[in-house]
Amino acid sequence: MTALPPFATPHRTRRLADDATAPRPDAAAKLSGNPGYLTDRIAPGQLRGAILGSPHPHARIVRIDTRAARALPGVHAVVTHADIPGVADYGLRKIDRPVLCRDKVRYVGDPVAAVAAVDMATARAALALIDVEYAPLPLVDDAEAALAPECPEPAHVHPGGNLLHRVTHRRGDLAAAEAASVHIVEDTYTTPRQMHGFLETEGGVAEPDGHGGLRLCFGGHNPARERQVIADMLGLPHDRVSAIGTPVGGSYGGKDELTVQPIAALLAWQTQRAVRLHLTRPQSVDFGVKRHPMRIRMRTGCDALGRLTFQQVDILADTGAYATHGPEVLDAAVEHAPGPYRYAAVAIHGRLAYTNNGVAGAFRGFGAVQVQYALEQQIDRLAARAGLDAARFRAINLAAPDAPGPLGQQVVPFDGPHRALDVARAQPLWRGLHRWHSGEGRYVHGVGLALVHRSDGFGKGGPGASRMELALTADGAIELRCGFTELGQNLVGTIRSLCVTHLGCGADDVRAVLGDTACAPDSGPVAASRATTLVWRTLTHAAQPWRETLLGAAAARLGRPAQGLRLGAGGVHDAHGLCLPYRALADALGAARPCIGVDLPPEDPEDNAHDTHFVFGACAALAQVRVDTWSGVVAVESMVMCTALGPVASPQGYLGQMEGGAVMGLGMCVQEDLPCEGGRYTARNLDTYLMPTLADAPAMDVIAIENLPDGDPIGPRGAGEISVNFAVPAIANAIAVALRHPVTRLPVQPAQVIAILEQA
Repeated sequence: MTALPPFATPHRTRRLADDATAPRPDAAAKLSGNPGYLTDRIAPGQLRGAILGSPHPHARIVRIDTRAARALPGVHAVVTHADIPGVADYGLRKIDRPVLCRDKVRYVGDPVAAVAAVDMATARAALALIDVEYAPLPLVDDAEAALAPECPEPAHVHPGGNLLHRVTHRRGDLAAAEAASVHIVEDTYTTPRQMHGFLETEGGVAEPDGHGGLRLCFGGHNPARERQVIADMLGLPHDRVSAIGTPVGGSYGGKDELTVQPIAALLAWQTQRAVRLHLTRPQSVDFGVKRHPMRIRMRTGCDALGRLTFQQVDILADTGAYATHGPEVLDAAVEHAPGPYRYAAVAIHGRLAYTNNGVAGAFRGFGAVQVQYALEQQIDRLAARAGLDAARFRAINLAAPDAPGPLGQQVVPFDGPHRALDVARAQPLWRGLHRWHSGEGRYVHGVGLALVHRSDGFGKGGPGASRMELALTADGAIELRCGFTELGQNLVGTIRSLCVTHLGCGADDVRAVLGDTACAPDSGPVAASRATTLVWRTLTHAAQPWRETLLGAAAARLGRPAQGLRLGAGGVHDAHGLCLPYRALADALGAARPCIGVDLPPEDPEDNAHDTHFVFGACAALAQVRVDTWSGVVAVESMVMCTALGPVASPQGYLGQMEGGAVMGLGMCVQEDLPCEGGRYTARNLDTYLMPTLADAPAMDVIAIENLPDGDPIGPRGAGEISVNFAVPAIANAIAVALRHPVTRLPVQPAQVIAILEQA
């Protein structure tokens, strides 16, 4: 085992399956479909919206004629770019995406026009009557070709060329570090385009509010941003638009940026009628974002003792037609390319290209998973060359818990990688055989190890500020009001659990008010486990004034000193039990009921570089695979996940994040790929794009290591992303062990396995 540094924190380790037995508070609603998702918000008199998408991956728009469509009975509105009264484009770091295309289209499905009609049959008939004349432009479907100097101007997806973003990071003397290397591994790794496959496709309802404004009901990550973009598009003050964003039928990043909301809002504003717009699965495949495919060239060296010397990385990512979160995804890839290890020298270069291959954006794992898979392959290969056990090699190369971050930035000291690796090395799965045969030689089994750290939050320069409110309501409920949305991550259960921990109340006393700009402050976007961490921090700040206010009021009401009182389940308690229910306390306080607002500024230090992170969590994982040497099929048999992420806020939510993310990583590693050929996806439905089901899920053991340094300013680290991040490299490493051959292309599908076996 590694020797931890002197400040190593006390911790407890527990298997989450033992603690996650209580049902989620929203279980009955989820299972019964009542009240359902926001796309289920069906009411009499609603119009149905539909979008006309481009049939071409790249073309100039010559003419749009909507007269026949407008004349069709039952059609209430037909809109194009010319009908937008305000800001017609949107985006995050780069505003490059039109609500409706005006001069050209850049991918198949790019929206050109939209209609609102009395029913879907009429809406589809109206779309067929819209006459659009296109002039095809050269197709750009390869990121390398898109960035080539000879790429002609007509093939530029946007003016100025196809390079959207470039990042370079260097430190140390690369030549000297390479000269000191005894072993060098160099290879190119490719990762696939992956589809989110959420249960609820993009959609919702936009409706006039009866007071000259608009109400939006669309599942997403950030209702406050929806309100801002749509108010600007319509030329309205922001307070004339309200947005509800919860609950969401899955996202995994796919609903982080706006999709159909502006188009539905424009139709509702034009008609002054409620408009429901909900994409079919094929429309969602065309219109929605995907995981960025990447090509990663990596050279990594170590000396004779197995100590890492240098890491040299070149990353090329395909962002498709629009930026969305592409720049941040590339930034994350660059930041995670060194991993939790130390080197004498690092040189990383990343490029992000525009192409006509749909749109890539936020996806669970967010740029880090692609490079982590490549890095952990490199680490295993170097360990073998140095003659060291893979875990031992990692242990001797781990950066100290108080070392600078991967790009030299200041980070919160955290011993997660050391803790996670030590727990993983002690597991029976790792201490046994790493490779063996079964089925009279037909099957070969392999066990792989991966160790990753993962940044938390948005990092320097991101939307890190957040506001929440803690209030006692007239009916005696303790409300935590925040703009976050429920994406399926058990946010309601997490808020209840954290309120019990910090406020001393009962779970049933707590009411979470989520994702509605009309009654909750702007807390910023939900992203991974950002909401959990920020709720923890908010309650840490609010707990003392909350207790003082309530106990002081209770003491005055009861006519006794506050020192003998405490907050508990149901209300205020004394030595004999409950003595004043929260409802009675609310009645006594009247209009003076407390409402404590907490503003959390970004935690990143001022001198950290832009796009770096201050907070990291860590996990180690073991995967056992079985390779069928007859068919080439890879089955993942079991996984052990050793998660060093601080206190567990909600066992049910934590276990769900770990197990669900691991299965999603399994899909990326051995099943899922969405090629784009000639600017068109090869699959447009789930009958030909296969994702893992419960039948593919391995046996999973989640071990939570609840470590948190004294005085830590952050609280729990994120559990929402990191399970994908460790699952992909752990499974890939297990396959490489079984095949005795590196895995350089994902997903690992049967034809690739058979080719490797035949080569061997």
